[in-house]
Amino acid sequence: MNYRETEDWYQRVLELLRQQRVLDALDKIASITSTALEGHISRLDELRFTYASMLNYTIQGAPDPKRDLIYNRLLVSVYELADSLRMELNSKTSFSRLNALKHDLEREMRRDNEDMADSLQGLSFDHELDEMLRSTVLFDDETESETAIQHRKAMLRAFGLLWLTEKLSEDDAKTVSRIFQSSSLPWYEKSMMVSALTLGMIRCFDARKMELLNNLYLSSDPNISQRALVGILISISLYDHRILLYPVIMDQLNLLRDNPAFAAESEAAIIQIIRAKDTEKITRKFRDEIVPDVIKLNEELSKKLNIDKLMTADEFEDKNPDWEKYFDNQPGLVRKLEELTNMQLEGADVFLSAFSMLKSFPFFQELPNWFMPFYKEHYSVVRALRNETESFRKTISEGIERSVYMCNSDKFSFILNLSHMPEPQKNLMVQMFGAEAEQLEELAGEEITDPRLRNKRIIIQYIQDLYRFFKLHPLKSEIGDIFSLSLDVHNTQIFELLFSDKNSLKNIASFYFDNNHYEEALIIYKTLEDKGEAFAELFEKSGYCQQQKGNYHEAIENYRKADLFDTNRSWLLGKVAQCQLKMNDTRAALETYLELDLSEPDNLKTAAAIGTCYLNLNQPEKALDYFYRIEFADPGSARAMRPVAWCLLVLGKVTEAETYYNQLLSLEPNAYDYMNSGHVAFITGDKQLAAANYIRSIELRKGDIKSFLKGFISDRRLLLENGVDPRDLPLMTDFVRYRITGSI
Repeated sequence: MNYRETEDWYQRVLELLRQQRVLDALDKIASITSTALEGHISRLDELRFTYASMLNYTIQGAPDPKRDLIYNRLLVSVYELADSLRMELNSKTSFSRLNALKHDLEREMRRDNEDMADSLQGLSFDHELDEMLRSTVLFDDETESETAIQHRKAMLRAFGLLWLTEKLSEDDAKTVSRIFQSSSLPWYEKSMMVSALTLGMIRCFDARKMELLNNLYLSSDPNISQRALVGILISISLYDHRILLYPVIMDQLNLLRDNPAFAAESEAAIIQIIRAKDTEKITRKFRDEIVPDVIKLNEELSKKLNIDKLMTADEFEDKNPDWEKYFDNQPGLVRKLEELTNMQLEGADVFLSAFSMLKSFPFFQELPNWFMPFYKEHYSVVRALRNETESFRKTISEGIERSVYMCNSDKFSFILNLSHMPEPQKNLMVQMFGAEAEQLEELAGEEITDPRLRNKRIIIQYIQDLYRFFKLHPLKSEIGDIFSLSLDVHNTQIFELLFSDKNSLKNIASFYFDNNHYEEALIIYKTLEDKGEAFAELFEKSGYCQQQKGNYHEAIENYRKADLFDTNRSWLLGKVAQCQLKMNDTRAALETYLELDLSEPDNLKTAAAIGTCYLNLNQPEKALDYFYRIEFADPGSARAMRPVAWCLLVLGKVTEAETYYNQLLSLEPNAYDYMNSGHVAFITGDKQLAAANYIRSIELRKGDIKSFLKGFISDRRLLLENGVDPRDLPLMTDFVRYRITGSI
């Protein structure tokens, strides 16, 4: 089996277990080659025997108070057998850089003790790490000393072990706990280790890693607790049914349920995970819409305002009064920039495109550094700024450290890229951070007084760090991309158990809805309805989601439910009519619009819709009454005159129609105005004028003769009913084509 076949086999086993089809799962495990099963056959037979015994006891009706416990333990054992086989198959049948990393780590751990087993050794065997944990003195050596280098190597090794060890031993788990309890290890190294636990959980389910993450959420350090929370939520989304089988883990989670901050922080993290999925859409918007507009603006400004002259020494401080006016003429760009700024303030990742090309520095070749929290004393930061002035180092390093808009990974990229920047650009950066110093101080003060803001910032930046790792790291094809998965924590059984208050679910649904994720929002709205929720907004938004998905019948049902409440009935009737039109039920739509017209007789959009419905039902006389109403309210308007003119033409009132079309041609006529005016001329016998108008209609269609002919043919009956000789029709179309193409 190759890697893809192994993963398909493994996912099928998991799905069978999720459906509690234990016998099928055991058969699926037994289906792999005997060579791969070697060493696991006795365990497989043992599980089969246990399950067979349980089935016999159940069918015989023998009382067994421990049956559920035994059954859950059996499921756990089958899961773990599948885990072991999957890892063995992948290590033997597929060459990957991940396997190479694992083997290198094994060699390093065996280096000082050749008698160790060939398998990957745990953290408890790392003697250097053990020595570090015995110390009570904080290690914050950021120099290039041998001690500092050895310390960093030990931490990198510990990260790799936590990540690549499939199942932590009991001793390993104790060592990890010592890491987070140690007073010798700084907060940033502990924060980095949380990511190792999360990556390990993503790679392979491990109950001990999950228990550690649950405990770490209780840490007094928010940098640790919030990262652990993200790891918990990702693990729940990946292993919902599996986690339910572990009483110790569920006891931990049930204790968190009583933590008042847990629900609010989980909600913030879930929404940020959802928001991360829109990062590529934001990146495309920035690249395809905003950047071209900014470049165009710069070019036009340079020409219009004579930038070279403006930037002479004696005028350097002057501001051009035309600038503000010029930006007033760029409302589209200003709107897009404002939209981007607002998205950024809410936590959207707007910097990915700017920093995606800055991940090739040697710093990022060490995988754990993708998860290192930024702090200005870091040896890579100190080294990158060593040739700068003291004031420059202080302003830049402190400004970057305090920045709430850049994630940690991008902060390191920014600092490491400074040496490649020209001096003028560096000076601009100093001015920028100097100007923002007061604002950054204010934000820092707000976070001190409101820990929720601080925790939210940590979550936002950390999830953006994770996003960069899974999207940009050279190993991304082997590691997989969790952000391509649904990660819908809110749809899991565990979420339902932990969050009995429906407010979090409503807030998550609102976030989906506000960001046009209608499929996901609808799932939650259905869940809320199943839970007994019934209020106008629930049914309105459910209906709107169904409408956006093209499920018009279901949308109408929800709109009708919403109509039972004292709510915006006009909006609801309008939506119902729209759905009815999409279902080609013009008669029903007309009745709905007429009902709406009774409550809002001055609504011109409703009048236009009613007129259109009557036209589609071939009742132009009734349609004309409503179009006259629009014209009366908006006299002289082309959009008001067009439907009146058409109705008059359809009704055979050619003279009146001609008056309207003459007015339309004097305004800003479109292709259809010229075509219909051509019909009037054709009917009244002025064939030359008719041809001229038809030709102009084609020109406004950018020469699209097919489009014109299609419309002309559809109006054939109208022309004939108004006295046009049928023999003239093909002659007219050929003449027009001849004049347009210049050939016969």
